[in-house]
Amino acid sequence: MRPESILLQNISPEDLKQLISEAVEEKLIQFQPQQAKNTKYLTRKETSELLKISLPTLNEYTKSGKVKGHRIGGRVLYLESDIEQSLTEIETFKYKRS
Repeated sequence: MRPESILLQNISPEDLKQLISEAVEEKLIQFQPQQAKNTKYLTRKETSELLKISLPTLNEYTKSGKVKGHRIGGRVLYLESDIEQSLTEIETFKYKRS
């Protein structure tokens, strides 16, 4: 008999249910779904206002892949986290005059 195997003898169905319930409850407490983090969908209009661009420009950015959109039925929605990731920081250089 392996040390990690369990032999169930003289255990009532209620006790077995209780053991299984406790094990499942422990695992559920540890479980954290990926989408549980602050997922907020923005409409095209909200996204264009956030980025301060027009709707046709947003459409071009979506087609070119600069901004990731999600089609749900006939609507296009944007994840707020995807919008933040699509923004890139511009490095500024300071030149010294000699």
